Amino acid sequence: MSTIAEEINSQIDAGRESVERTLGELRKMDVRSLPPAAYVAAGLVFTGVAIGVGWLVYRSRRRRTLVQRLQEALPNTVRDLPAEVRSQVKRVRAL
Repeated sequence: MSTIAEEINSQIDAGRESVERTLGELRKMDVRSLPPAAYVAAGLVFTGVAIGVGWLVYRSRRRRTLVQRLQEALPNTVRDLPAEVRSQVKRVRAL
């Protein structure tokens, strides 16, 4: 097996062990000892973190269009040119 595959498998195994340890600790806890407000707070925190991570992944994976990238590269003064000048540039470009 290649070293990359072995490294991935070792990371997967470590993750599984971590999850199994956490589940074992959760089973040992007395569920009745936690107040209901703790469940709500934990749910809200988990939801907030999940939304934040999801948003970051979405923003990093979303590809911007060519027009968006060009507009960000151009200074504001070029974007604010009058319509007549822009139409002249378009006509010159068409030739």
